[in-house]
Amino acid sequence: MKTTTQTPRICARGGARGTTGHRPASGFSLLELLTVVAIIVMLLGLAVPAIAPILRASSLNSGSSMIMDEFNYIRQLALTKNRDVEIRFYHMGTQTEPTQLEYRAFRSFLIKGGAAADAEALSPVKYLPKAVILSADPKFSSLLDYTNPVRSCLTHGQEILPRTSTPVSYVSFLFRATGGTNLSPINPPLGNWFLTLHLEKAAVNTNTGIPDNYINVQLDPVTGRVRMHRP
Repeated sequence: MKTTTQTPRICARGGARGTTGHRPASGFSLLELLTVVAIIVMLLGLAVPAIAPILRASSLNSGSSMIMDEFNYIRQLALTKNRDVEIRFYHMGTQTEPTQLEYRAFRSFLIKGGAAADAEALSPVKYLPKAVILSADPKFSSLLDYTNPVRSCLTHGQEILPRTSTPVSYVSFLFRATGGTNLSPINPPLGNWFLTLHLEKAAVNTNTGIPDNYINVQLDPVTGRVRMHRP
């Protein structure tokens, strides 16, 4: 019997039919990776200057909203509870810079008895967003101008805050059970009551004495109504 030998057909890729060809794994070269990293760094360098002002504006908006929300809340609480409510603004440093004293936190108290000493804290201390402070200059924050005899209705005191051992100075005033405040409705401009928020390390405009980017929170001493002004 004649034996026939078959030769396997060779595939176009160089392998025998029925076998699987393996291509070498592909990847990025070091030069390609360095090029991609350089492009990313360049894009970040272009994006950060554009985003920074937006973030700063967001922090100021957040801080002013915190103050306005607190004013509105404790005014309503004073009306509902038929009690006076005290709000304190704390002059303090940060954890990393404890000696850099600025007005950067606040807290409210429900006056339960006839004296301010008989008070119940309504919440933990509330801190303004990082790098946002209340201006201590009386021209920009009359609600902190406790040394002015015309503004004798403001109270200046000290308090040891939770998890601290050193007394912290504060300035405070009251929202009355009528919905108004204990602030004197004296004639303008001394009769205006307001707080000004700005970034702590922002450059000061030499003409105005305050950074160009700021927010002013104004309080009506008679009605307790609050509104915001931004230049």
